[in-house]
Amino acid sequence: MPESIAIDLGTANTLIIHNDKVVVDEPSIVAKELRYDEVIANGIRARQIKGKAHKGITTIRPLKDGVIADFHSAEQMIRGFIKMIPRKRTLFSPALKMVVCIPSGVTEVEKRAVIDSAEHAGAKDVWLIMEPMAAAIGIGIDVLEPKGNMVIDIGGGTTEIAVISLGGIVCDKSIRVAGDEFTDNIKTYMITRHNFSVGVF
Repeated sequence: MPESIAIDLGTANTLIIHNDKVVVDEPSIVAKELRYDEVIANGIRARQIKGKAHKGITTIRPLKDGVIADFHSAEQMIRGFIKMIPRKRTLFSPALKMVVCIPSGVTEVEKRAVIDSAEHAGAKDVWLIMEPMAAAIGIGIDVLEPKGNMVIDIGGGTTEIAVISLGGIVCDKSIRVAGDEFTDNIKTYMITRHNFSVGVF
């Protein structure tokens, strides 16, 4: 019997929901061994490696501005996160149905990259949902009502602004300025105004 999971592929963090519970909440980062172009760590473990490894290992974020920038690394990261899901051991791995959140401003090529990554990671069926719609449903808004609700979803790479009514997005704007840029601005301000360097963990 197929299992269903929901994935929020974020620039900064990736969440996986299984059986109505958040079972994976990890940084969207991978550590790769350059010699073999192989991912050796995902999530928290990869973040711990950042800045401490030799030249043969690098850490990268497979997503940039909310969309996949490195297809191979994104696929390996999704595979690694799926393995973290606590599931009953069976002789055969069950087929996976995935719902994946994507920014509202993505192109058809970027949508295809998300679907391909999910399918290569083991998904049998993949559905995409716009992040503002997922956020509205998540906070309990009745998205089917004939009235407009504005949702502002600030992520790591993108800020999503949308007006939702009658189960659809009436208008939307995806701004590629969000948490990561805010963080960089704060760090720059602290170093230039106070000569004080701050790090992010």
